[in-house]
Amino acid sequence: MELLWFFKDVGLALAILLLLGVLKVVYRLWILPNMAYHKLKRNGLSGPSPSFPLGNIDDMVKSKTKKTHVDSSSSLFKIISHDIHSKVFPYFAQWQKSHGKVFTYWLGTEPFLYIADPEFLKRMSLGVLGKSWGKPSVFRNDRKPMFGNGLVMVEGDDWVRHRHVITPAFSPANLKAMGSLMIETTNEMLDRLDVPDRLWQ
Repeated sequence: MELLWFFKDVGLALAILLLLGVLKVVYRLWILPNMAYHKLKRNGLSGPSPSFPLGNIDDMVKSKTKKTHVDSSSSLFKIISHDIHSKVFPYFAQWQKSHGKVFTYWLGTEPFLYIADPEFLKRMSLGVLGKSWGKPSVFRNDRKPMFGNGLVMVEGDDWVRHRHVITPAFSPANLKAMGSLMIETTNEMLDRLDVPDRLWQ
């Protein structure tokens, strides 16, 4: 009799633990992202609507597949374009046309901010505004081994200190001095490329 009560108690405890686990997963993967989505919308940051649980990954794959199909069916004599961004990331180009140069998109349940407006970026990074941005946990966990504790990964006061140290390297005078080196290197690379002359005509 006591053994039967023991198994009922254990079964009830396991059922409660399982229910709590399911509630935690639903809260983390459904409720929190949904709250973040609506908060971003209220603050004026729109973007493509995410779908559960992949966010916008499905749209990205469809857009990439569609673009590849169009590219492969076009003529052999393609026009060479310097618009690399829309070739490599057709979904960003499409979303930029419909949502503007600043929008949010979702990779799974993590929101990301896409910024292609230099003025917006300049306003946001002036002073100490940039130090409160934060990095998504997905970004920190996956890229820390590659980027270490450099400007890309640090946050808060460390970010301000790193930014202060590297800013002089990107002054207009320094960039102008590096311009000729960049042009020379690019020309050498283009000379080494084996591109048929018919594509340049």
